Amino acid sequence: MEVGKVIEDSLQKRGIRRDCDVCQVSLATKKLISVPDLSRFHFLRMLWLNNNKIRELSCRSVNCCLTELYLQNNNIKSVSGALSHLTCLQILFLHNNLIRGSEDTMHELRRMQQLQNATFFLNPISHELGYRQHVIHRLPSLQILDGKEVKPAERKTSFQIYSQDCHRILQSVAFGRCQ
Repeated sequence: MEVGKVIEDSLQKRGIRRDCDVCQVSLATKKLISVPDLSRFHFLRMLWLNNNKIRELSCRSVNCCLTELYLQNNNIKSVSGALSHLTCLQILFLHNNLIRGSEDTMHELRRMQQLQNATFFLNPISHELGYRQHVIHRLPSLQILDGKEVKPAERKTSFQIYSQDCHRILQSVAFGRCQ
């Protein structure tokens, strides 16, 4: 079935007649291979695209005010160039894909200052050395990573690892030492 028809049927079932009334769209398990154009839904906040066959990720046609995006269980290899405009995201599920390169991935997500819950497990990046500390450092607003709460001790460790110069300065100031 064509994606446009799927969307129209879903809206009709829910009694939605105007695009401006759409705040969530579920296209889970629809065998999609790409992200459809959803630009007509200006008030879209939640989008389910999980359990499809999406390989190339392009969300440029998705409203920048999206707060929840579910992309788990696809075949996505990279998020580079696809998500940086989604600065209002609070939830981003990307687990069980084929994503590699934590540096590129974190660079793409760096502007998401409200991101509180993210999943990357069951991706090649989650097996990279220091993965969890790197993600916590690069996405400081995260409260939950891969279904586990981010603990204050983990934040401190990430800061010590990735901000060694700042950590050294803070330690010298805190203990009255000059270097």
